[in-house]
Amino acid sequence: MTINLKNGLAVSALAATMALPTASFAQDFTIDFGGRFMLDYTIADLSDPDSEIQDEEIRRFRVNASGKLAKNLKYKVETTIDTEDDKLVFEDALIEYKPGGGAWKIKAGQQKTTVSLDEQTSSRFISTLERSAFTDAFGFSRRVGITASTGGDNYSFAAGVFTSNLEGTDGGSPKRGKAASARATYNPIKTDDMTVHLGASWRYREKGDDSSNLRYRQRPYTHVAPSRIIDTGRFAKSDNTFGVEAAATTGKLWAAGEASFLSAKGEGANEDASFGGYYGEVGVFFGGEKVYKGHKFNRPKVHKPFGQGGYGAVSLVARYDSVDLQDAVYTGKLDTIVLGADWWPTSKTRFGINYFDADAENGSADKGEGVVARFGFDF
Repeated sequence: MTINLKNGLAVSALAATMALPTASFAQDFTIDFGGRFMLDYTIADLSDPDSEIQDEEIRRFRVNASGKLAKNLKYKVETTIDTEDDKLVFEDALIEYKPGGGAWKIKAGQQKTTVSLDEQTSSRFISTLERSAFTDAFGFSRRVGITASTGGDNYSFAAGVFTSNLEGTDGGSPKRGKAASARATYNPIKTDDMTVHLGASWRYREKGDDSSNLRYRQRPYTHVAPSRIIDTGRFAKSDNTFGVEAAATTGKLWAAGEASFLSAKGEGANEDASFGGYYGEVGVFFGGEKVYKGHKFNRPKVHKPFGQGGYGAVSLVARYDSVDLQDAVYTGKLDTIVLGADWWPTSKTRFGINYFDADAENGSADKGEGVVARFGFDF
């Protein structure tokens, strides 16, 4: 496996840190290793024009190292192992400083922009096997930047400024793009029996001098689809996105939804446009609980894990998802129904199956329907 320069630098820095036992922070240094693996298999049909999809994919294969550098200083490095291209791809590469032991935290490095409940929730714990369509269509992604965050038992706030993603030519350079974002959440109800979550977020993004215009597009749910079913093409030099989010859970039952509104500024003679997206979902757990922690959904509880006197937990979910990219001269709208079932033998192991029915307007196909199955675990 080849390792590019950025990966080599990260590994070298970590090795150098571990090799300094006489340094003042050595007594506080810790390191933990982890990772996740997700294997998907999809059977689906697209119609008008007709095509068939029957394919498997390693959806995610990541490894990470994290821990403490000093009393108030943490780090995390996570990479995707790309088995097809034989390389490592950075996901997270950051340090976190907590000044004075207070509630504020400062993170520097490659990280997520501070938007969207679905985006902030780990791919291990999202309710359906794929996130809502607008999170991809509007380009929510990791970037190199600095964020500051704070929070308490029933509120949180985070904001940051960013350059571009670390991967690719001149990765992390502002010449490839810049962004800023903020997210606030509040729990008007938070008891042992129920939690209610409300939130709002904003992101500004602009393309860099050395990058192409922004575009907006999405697949027909499954990640193995050979192309996007809707695609505006590249036309924008910048955009502003505003989002609202709400969720409620009793542990066994939950409901969640978001709406996102994007205003794009066309480059040169390209027209401006306004797009939108939303989703709503309801779900239920049997033998376990949907867990809300850290102002997002987190690892579920499995009351009686398989092999430890029980058979694990089962969750069911129904979601309606929509993204509308039709405005001015730009076209493309996608509405998707997702019905999902998951068996959690343990809280770190998931067997999931999603049925999806996607209807498109002014897309490369009129409709997509199929089943995505996933086996996943983390450690």
